[in-house]
Amino acid sequence: MFGKTRRADVLEEPEEGLGPLRVAPSMARPVPSWRGVQRRGGGWADLMPTVDEFFGTSTQVCGGFWPFGTDMALPVEGVPVGRSMMTGAGVCCDPISWFKAGIIEQPSMFVMGLPAIGKSTFVRRQEWGLAALGVNAIIPGDLKPDYAALTRLLGGQVIRLGSGLGSINPIDPGDVHQVLKRLSGRLRDDLLADYHERRAALLEVLLTIARSGRADAGRTVSDVESNVLSTALKLLYERTRDWPCPPVISDLRDLIRDAPPEVRAAAVFDDPENDDAVAMATRDLLASLHGLSNRIGRFGRLFSEQTTEAIDLTRPVDFDISALAQGGDDVVAAVLAATWSAAFAAKNAQDMLAEAGLAPRRNNVIIMDEMHRALRASPLMVDRLDLLTRLNRQWGVGQIMITHTFADLLCLGTDAQNAKARGFVERSKIKVLGALSRTEVDRYLRGESGLPISMREEDLLADWGTPTNYASGASFKGVGKFLVKLGGLPGIPIDVQMCELERSGFNDTNTKWRS
Repeated sequence: MFGKTRRADVLEEPEEGLGPLRVAPSMARPVPSWRGVQRRGGGWADLMPTVDEFFGTSTQVCGGFWPFGTDMALPVEGVPVGRSMMTGAGVCCDPISWFKAGIIEQPSMFVMGLPAIGKSTFVRRQEWGLAALGVNAIIPGDLKPDYAALTRLLGGQVIRLGSGLGSINPIDPGDVHQVLKRLSGRLRDDLLADYHERRAALLEVLLTIARSGRADAGRTVSDVESNVLSTALKLLYERTRDWPCPPVISDLRDLIRDAPPEVRAAAVFDDPENDDAVAMATRDLLASLHGLSNRIGRFGRLFSEQTTEAIDLTRPVDFDISALAQGGDDVVAAVLAATWSAAFAAKNAQDMLAEAGLAPRRNNVIIMDEMHRALRASPLMVDRLDLLTRLNRQWGVGQIMITHTFADLLCLGTDAQNAKARGFVERSKIKVLGALSRTEVDRYLRGESGLPISMREEDLLADWGTPTNYASGASFKGVGKFLVKLGGLPGIPIDVQMCELERSGFNDTNTKWRS
C-alpha cells in the first residue's frame, strides 16, 4: 500500500518513542525512515532537520526563488578582496584570474568612488594578490605615491622621476634600443615599426602639451611638422642604431636643424632646395624641441637626458612622480604621457623577446590611478587608452582604472573624447563601486554608461557616502566597502578586511598628517 506500512514489515522498535524501522518485503536489510538507520555508521537523527522559511508576494517569489532555491555562488577565483556583507563568505576578484577562468571576456576593471573611502587600499590588495599569483603590476604614474611602499615590499622597482631625481628619454620609450639589437627577422621588423610609431606619437603629445595655453593656434603640431618629425626619427635611428646608448632630443633637434635631403623633402616637398622655405617650415618645431631639451627650461632635465633607470618587468614596477604633484598640470601630464608610453613599449618588447624564445612570457596588469589627469593632457592620450581597452586581451595585459566619479571622464574638451572615455567604463567588465552620490548613480552610471543598478544598490552606495556622525574621528560609513558589479548580475557588497601588515605598513595615505 502506497504511503502505509504493513504490520508484517515492521520490526521491533529499538527504543520506546523512537519510531519503527521498516523492511522492504523483498529485501533483507532495513529501509531507513526519515531518521536514518540505527546501526554503526548509520545516520540516526535526534531531531527533525528544518530549513529556512521565507515569506513574499507571488511576484517576488517567482522572480527571486524560482527556479533557484539558493543564492548565486560567490566567486572563488583570484585575489581575496573581502567578505560578503550579505553572507559573510569570502569573495575573490581580480581581472586577470576572472578572465583566465572564463568569467569575463576581457581582463579589465574600473574602480570608482568618492575620495578617502579606500580605493587605493582595494587596488593595492589587487597588486599584492596578483604578485602572489605571478602577475606583476605596472603603475605608470604614481602621483601621491600610493603604491611605492608596497612595490618595494614586493621586491619591485620604484622609478622616481622629477627635477634632479630622474629622467626619461622620449626618443627611447621602454628602453627598446637595446632590445632591437637582440632580435632579427620579422620580430625585429614588427618591433621597429611599433618603436617608430610610438616615439612619434609621444613626441607629438609632448609638443602639444608644451605649446598648450599659447595664444597662437598655429603652434600646435601641424601635418608638416608631424611628417618632418616622423622622417627625422627614422633617419636618426639609422644613424645611431649601433650606438651603445640611444640618442636624445637634442640629437633629433640637431638633425632637423642640419636639414638633410630626407628632412627637406618632408618639410617642403615642392621645393626642397629652398633654404628659406625649409627654415620657415621647421622653425617652430625646432623651437619646441629645444624647449624640451633645455635643462634649465620648464621641464628641466625630465626629457633632456638618458633614461635614469631601465624598466625591469620581471618584478612590479612603479613610476613614482610624486615630486611633480605640486607642479603645473602641463608638467604632470607630459610626464604621465612619457611613463605610459614607456610602460607599454617595454611590455611590447618583452612579448617580442618571449616570442623569440629569449625571455619567458609574462602577463602584467596596468594600474592607472588618477587617470583623468592624463586623459586631459592631449587627445592622443585618450586614443592610446582607447586602444588599450580594446586590445588588452591580445596584448596579454589587464588594466585597473581608478577615478573618483564618472563625471571626471566627461570633461575632456570635445564630445568625441568624452564618448571614447565613456567607452572605457562600458568595456570594463568588472565595475567596483564605492560610496557615490545619488546624482552620480542616477545621472551618469545609469544614464551615461547604462549600468544596471537597482534602487537597493543605489541606496547602499548613497548610504556609504554618509558620515557616521559629527563626533571627532567620525568617518564615512562606506570606508572599505565596495559593490562588485558584473554586467546585469546583482552586485556583491563586500567589506575589505585588512591584515595587520596592511594596517601598519603601506596603506596609510595620511602620513603627512601624523605627528
